[in-house]
Amino acid sequence: MTTLLRRFLLAAVTLVSALPLSTVASAQSRGSLGVGFNTLLSTEQGLGLGFRVRGAWPMNEDLSLAAGMAVTGFVLGGLDDADYLLDPQISLIVTIGSPQPDRATYVLGGFGAYLPFGDGHHKPGEGHQDARGPTIHAGMGWVRGLYSTRLFYEIDPALVIGEAGIDLVFPFRLGVIF
Repeated sequence: MTTLLRRFLLAAVTLVSALPLSTVASAQSRGSLGVGFNTLLSTEQGLGLGFRVRGAWPMNEDLSLAAGMAVTGFVLGGLDDADYLLDPQISLIVTIGSPQPDRATYVLGGFGAYLPFGDGHHKPGEGHQDARGPTIHAGMGWVRGLYSTRLFYEIDPALVIGEAGIDLVFPFRLGVIF
């Protein structure tokens, strides 16, 4: 692992470990947990399917701080050629009001890491190992209220800053917020 990636992960772990103490204590309302499907289109690995979990802690009525993790599998070529991805993210989420009380639009952005693993069909020095590195993401999402949960769907493109260049990933997510 490169020194830059180690420093990034250390900073991310430190920030996430401090979240419950600082933001929940000062927030007006309680935090939330979102769970959903993660479909990811990568310029390096193709189409992947997986799951994402994200916790969000409101800082005020419009702004939340969130931390999440996705596990995605690039398995469409079969299990023998599969690659997998861990995709942690730390985000700021700004909720934009809506005239309908059960719906909202939000924008999110932040940083994360793109950490592929697995044998796959790549040889060392080519393919997914070169795409490993920190990410910068910015996207948009929508929330619709159900009876006791909320449905969300979002698009959150990211730039992967690899050692050999920059790659793009385009996730589409659908899930529920508790």
